Amino acid sequence: MMMNNVLAIVVVLMITSVKATITTVRVENDLPVDTILTLHCKSSTKDLGAKVLHSGQYIEWSFQPNTNTKYWCSVTWNNIPQKNIVIYDAAKDVAVCTDKCWRGISSDGAYFYNQFKSTWERRYPWN
Repeated sequence: MMMNNVLAIVVVLMITSVKATITTVRVENDLPVDTILTLHCKSSTKDLGAKVLHSGQYIEWSFQPNTNTKYWCSVTWNNIPQKNIVIYDAAKDVAVCTDKCWRGISSDGAYFYNQFKSTWERRYPWN
């Protein structure tokens, strides 16, 4: 009986000591002033809906990723569709971000912030 209690306490301590990683993805409109960006982002289980962003504005959402977590967005500005892009892919993005995955949409492409190198990298050119 005593051994079962000790085992139960050890299991509870192990579970409560494991911190769940929360990842936040932020996508900012870095387009020229007066350029309206529309993003429609979703995963296989969650549709974030279409969001309209003026220059300098951003959207962000948080989640607990697993190895299969993937979000993609359709990118449109001034009512002209640009591309559908993978905005977060747990399998790839673990190398560039863990908890803060910042993205910037510019006129020459979509940039992803590498929090380990403190640099912005263009992942999706528009041309």
